Parts: sequence; C-alpha cells; structure tokens
Amino acid sequence: MPPLFLILPILFAGAIFSTIAGGGLGILLTLAATFFIDIRTSIILVSLLGFIIQLAKLAHFHTYVRWDMVSWYLLAGIPASFSGAFLLFILPERVLEVSLAALCLVYVVMHMFHLMPRLKPTRTTLMTVGAMNGAVGGILGHGALLRLPALLSFGLTKEQFVGTSAFLAFFMNAGKASVYVWRFPWSEEAVILFLAAIPTVFIGTWCGRLLLRYVSEDHFEKLLLCVIVFGAIRLLFFP
Repeated sequence: MPPLFLILPILFAGAIFSTIAGGGLGILLTLAATFFIDIRTSIILVSLLGFIIQLAKLAHFHTYVRWDMVSWYLLAGIPASFSGAFLLFILPERVLEVSLAALCLVYVVMHMFHLMPRLKPTRTTLMTVGAMNGAVGGILGHGALLRLPALLSFGLTKEQFVGTSAFLAFFMNAGKASVYVWRFPWSEEAVILFLAAIPTVFIGTWCGRLLLRYVSEDHFEKLLLCVIVFGAIRLLFFP
C-alpha cells in the first residue's frame, strides 16, 4: 500500500471532475486507485465507498423509488452480484484489467455518441438486465452502464431514476460486498485509507458542485471522458 498522500489527492480530484461532468465517479475513482494499488483492491475499495454515495442519494430521493420495479430487478441481480464477486478473486488480474478497460471504453463511446439500446419495459427485461448488472458489477465493481437502459425504458422521471437507481445500486452492492469484506486485505493502513477516502470523496463532490456554477459542464464532461480513456489505455498497454 503506497503512502496515503499519493492516493487521496487523486480521489479528491476525481470526485470534483465527475461531479461537474455529471457522472462516472465510480469508474474514475477505480482507475485512479489502480495507479497506486492492485486492481482487486481498487475495485473493492471503490465498491465499499459506493455505500456512502448511494445512501446520500437515497436520503434525498427515497420517496421516488419505483417499488414495482426493484423487486424483479433484485430477484436475479443480488445472486448474480454475489456470484460475480467470487469470480473477482478467481480471474487473473490481467483479465480484470482488460475487462475494466473495455468497460471504460464502452462507457465513453456511449456517452460521446449518445447510444442507448431500446429495451421493452417488462419484468423479463428487469430480471435479465438485473442478472447481467449483478454479474458484471460483482466482477468489475461497476454495472450502472447496464442498468441505465433498463430503467429508462420505463419512462422514469429524473427523480424516479435517481432514487430507483440508488436503491438498486445499494442492494446490488450489498450482494458483492458480503464477499468482498471477507477477502479484502484489512491491514491497518487499508482501514485508514478507506476511512480517509470517505470525507475526501464527499468534500471533492461538494467542491465540484460549487465549481459547477462557474465552469462549462460540457467541457468538463469531455475532459472526464479523456481521463477515462487515458486510464483505460494504461490498463490495456501499461499495466
């Protein structure tokens, strides 16, 4: 584990950039952490931090959760997330690096060209996408890219989308975290890093909201996507 002062400023900057750009915090933080710690530890660290971020969203948007959707999504999603988490510790690190890099590039392409697959708003869609989201999220720590088209197919309002997505993310995270916490290298330094990262990310997010009034959201989104591409290229060619 490298000195904390090397990791925390990267997490702080990542929180600012992703807040201004409107998303991508989890992917950006994971990529940033891989510069200093191995990919498995990076995925686990950011996933555990995700609980704090999701609870903050639920505190504001819990009344908008679409309860008629979440049960079908989680029915297949939680078991898949649990199973995917075991694969994180079985698959070679190189496979994880290439897979995360590919996920990052797909994320960038979808945002640049506004690509969004059209899905039918059915229970089958919720269960199928929930299972895929859980498996990918368990292995790589991030599955929101798969969740997005499924939720949008039901014509949710912005508030319903944020509340429902945060609720789903929290419980999908719980599935994989039940495996992560037992396999995570809980050294004293790792505990300090995790605890210090929580206020770092929150303060960075708060600063990003303040700066949002004075900077171009579009420019920052493009800069964020460039940083993600840079991180993906590093994982692919300079692991």
